[in-house]
Amino acid sequence: MNESSITIRWEKNDDGGTDISVSGATEGQTLFREAFLTVDRLPTIHDITERETSGESAGNSATVALLSSLIGIIRKSNKMSGRIVTEQERNMKFPLTDLIHIRRFAQIVGIEIDERKFRNVREFREYFGRLIREKIGKEDW
Repeated sequence: MNESSITIRWEKNDDGGTDISVSGATEGQTLFREAFLTVDRLPTIHDITERETSGESAGNSATVALLSSLIGIIRKSNKMSGRIVTEQERNMKFPLTDLIHIRRFAQIVGIEIDERKFRNVREFREYFGRLIREKIGKEDW
């Protein structure tokens, strides 16, 4: 699988401005983060209707309208931060969403996984490699 995503979130803050956060991820691992502050009014998701989402024209879609509006607002905003998330940082984090998939996988293949043996992605890889070598005696893992 080669899944990539960009997530854009915004939240009105107490000062009347709006905080916008953008993150890019591949295979569920965050690669970059940026944060912006704007005083402009952002589009509301609730204004999207069936008319915008059901048409066949990509140019008249709700997605294009929202992204175009957001790009204009972000261009005029203040950039508060931006950074690349290093591989070392990604390896030290272990999202709970990953644990859900690991538990389901273990259930499907019928193996017991001791979650106390790992705290991050790197440790899980090592733990799982040892587990496989013990179960099937494969040294190539």
